[in-house]
Amino acid sequence: MILINKVDPIPGMDGWLLIDFTDGSKKFVDIKPHMEGVLEQLKDREFFGKVFVDNELKTVTWPGELDLDPDQLYREGIDLIEIKKMIEVAKDNNFLERA
Repeated sequence: MILINKVDPIPGMDGWLLIDFTDGSKKFVDIKPHMEGVLEQLKDREFFGKVFVDNELKTVTWPGELDLDPDQLYREGIDLIEIKKMIEVAKDNNFLERA
């Protein structure tokens, strides 16, 4: 089972987290699709910014015991190494100039 060591909200990208997992990987995770029902309050930027890692469960959580499954976050995440590769390819092929 993959657990979480650290979490940070990504400034300027509502609903996105940078998560450090126990296997050493770091992933960007978009949790906007989960912001329904009880988790709808995560749409509030100030509340979203209160994210932390629960020391017992080792998962992403917010005040009020709102938490997400670390395995699901791992599956849905985009590995930071892959993002770095995409940026290099975009630079090398002048894709960034097209944006």
